[in-house]
Amino acid sequence: MDPAALLKTILHELNDGVIVCDPDAMITLFNPAAEDLFDRSHLLSRGKSLYNLFYQPPVDQALRFLEYQHNLDSQSEPLPYIQFIDKTIGRGHYFRCRVSFLSSPSGPKNSFVLIFEDISAWYTPENPLVMKIEEFRAPMTNLRAAVENLTEYPEMSPVMRSAFENVLVQETLNLTEAFNSLARSCNILMQSRNHLTELNTEVLFSYVTHHLSNKKIPVTSSPAKTISAKVDIYGLLLILDYLVDRILQRNRANGLTFEAHIGEQFIFMDFIWPGEFIAPGSVKALLEKKLERSLGEMTIASILHAMEGDIWSQQHTNKKNMYRLALPIAVRTGV
Repeated sequence: MDPAALLKTILHELNDGVIVCDPDAMITLFNPAAEDLFDRSHLLSRGKSLYNLFYQPPVDQALRFLEYQHNLDSQSEPLPYIQFIDKTIGRGHYFRCRVSFLSSPSGPKNSFVLIFEDISAWYTPENPLVMKIEEFRAPMTNLRAAVENLTEYPEMSPVMRSAFENVLVQETLNLTEAFNSLARSCNILMQSRNHLTELNTEVLFSYVTHHLSNKKIPVTSSPAKTISAKVDIYGLLLILDYLVDRILQRNRANGLTFEAHIGEQFIFMDFIWPGEFIAPGSVKALLEKKLERSLGEMTIASILHAMEGDIWSQQHTNKKNMYRLALPIAVRTGV
């Protein structure tokens, strides 16, 4: 079969929408499923901008990340696509999207293809059922972090520490398994699938460093090993940007630094600056903050919980304060 005819047949049969764009995000090709998903809107036409249909920032962020990792001198193979959630302009629909370049990047702009499916039937920002389940997240994260901190900074007698750690470890494992079982059942009921992208820490830490360097914030990272974490890269950078603005506006913090490193169960991203300890109530209010540029003005807690992460404050050494953002290391089951 002629390759062009084969491509046309495949695009026609796909249930997911497909839109191909030139380097300026002008539409050059789309399939019938895309027309159906947009009710044959006149905005879905060759020569029209993709951003008449989709909210632009998540797409831009995914494309920037793809370009960055392709240009990164890394031992890891670059990911072929980035997965994320986006929304329509003025229609209130949500799509799970995958974006990839049509060929290896050759410059600052590249033609790309966007594949998307409508998830409006189950995806709702601040979904009450999901938020209820997420009430388990903070205590579970705190327990797991407590185990790690006790192991890293022992302050008890060997006998007491051993007994205390054994209890914490066992209870943490029990709670984690119970929660994961509940979350899996919820996902099946909502017919949802994960929209996160699994990234190795070499690429993730490097990209975060690249992003924060534009804000003149010194960054250090010490990936003694390379592991993976499941990340909403757009949501994560929104949170990091908000934390930077909050710290600088409220404290005018000179000496603000950022550190990224790997623990036993989490990867940690720490903002550190001179100052007094931040009260837990202030951190709770921070988690409830809605981010305007998020999809559906979601709270910081909602974005973090989708990644199974959390934020807390703790006193750093030398009278320095710290916001610690923790994301769990991705667990692989089966080989």
